[in-house]
Amino acid sequence: MNNKNVLALAVVGVFLSACSSVDDRAAASGDFEYLEHETVAPIKVPEDLTVPPTNSRYAIPDLATETSSVLVGNDISVASPRLVIPLVSGSHVEEGSKEAKVLFDQINDKEPLEKTIWDTVLAYLELNNIGVESFDKDTNELVTDWVIDRQEDDASWYEFSSEYIEKARKFKLNLDLAPHGRTAALTSKMIKYLDEDGNDSLVNVNPIDKRTDEVNFINFIIAEYDFGIRLERSQRIAKIRDGFSSQMGFNADGDAAVMIDAVYADAWPRLQLVLRKMGFDVVDLDQSSGLLFVKYNGPDDSWFSGWFSDDELPLDEDDYRLIVEKAGDKTSITFKDIENEPFSAQKVSEIYPAFSEYMAASDLDI
Repeated sequence: MNNKNVLALAVVGVFLSACSSVDDRAAASGDFEYLEHETVAPIKVPEDLTVPPTNSRYAIPDLATETSSVLVGNDISVASPRLVIPLVSGSHVEEGSKEAKVLFDQINDKEPLEKTIWDTVLAYLELNNIGVESFDKDTNELVTDWVIDRQEDDASWYEFSSEYIEKARKFKLNLDLAPHGRTAALTSKMIKYLDEDGNDSLVNVNPIDKRTDEVNFINFIIAEYDFGIRLERSQRIAKIRDGFSSQMGFNADGDAAVMIDAVYADAWPRLQLVLRKMGFDVVDLDQSSGLLFVKYNGPDDSWFSGWFSDDELPLDEDDYRLIVEKAGDKTSITFKDIENEPFSAQKVSEIYPAFSEYMAASDLDI
């Protein structure tokens, strides 16, 4: 095959591929001969004979008319249906549900699930310059302003300029909160549609395209929700690594304690890093009750230990326990011996300098 034939085939290939638009490739193709078939008339039974029993189970439905929305022929989409993607930890979908709906489970106890979801929705709308037409917190219903979709119009393959068409839609978001408040279902529904000519034509949108738009909209919100969680987790990890300041004080029972300038959820993982750095091994722990069983092994016995500072604590190499408790926006740490007797204020003051130094150290390396 010479070069001229290869070039000719390449041009034909480009021409044929350019002649089919995205919509054409997503639509069913064929002769659709079934559209021309007429319904067979029922069997005529003579008057003197008994009419046999019939069953409509396998009856063929009437084809689409100008006023119906039955999809037949070229109107049938063969593209894969758009699916709700539950990216967020604790999110899921109902199997078999035809709605654009996602369910969220409570994973952040700092605020109600309802507030977390609506804050995410509003953040997404603001980020994409989408207005809010109405928002009723009592009924948990939000209606967006016009969501403008600017799409490139299908042009001939030989045209190098592009034209765009704009379509506008409004969506209604409903939040259904479970009675226990720890699970909520967010549903997206298109309620208005303006075509490229500015005509209200929601009734003319086929069900597949309508569901695709509804699913796309709720998937964007899910992605924003996931981003917010990952950002908060990253910021929390950075905060824990930066360390916290502390002071000597007293717990709720009046025992000498160390007060950490951090909430319980942040102080708990940081404390385990600090204890290991100070020469303690955590033998057992229970975050729900705030109890840690530890064993003091003394400072690191490596050959270079002690060159820079004295890491020795005024403690016997023995078993101890710590009580970690919430104290408003602070966290109290109470040291006790194995007999569950709290340390005296004098003993706490002796171990406090090393404890406070490690607790406040930035990027603590274990």
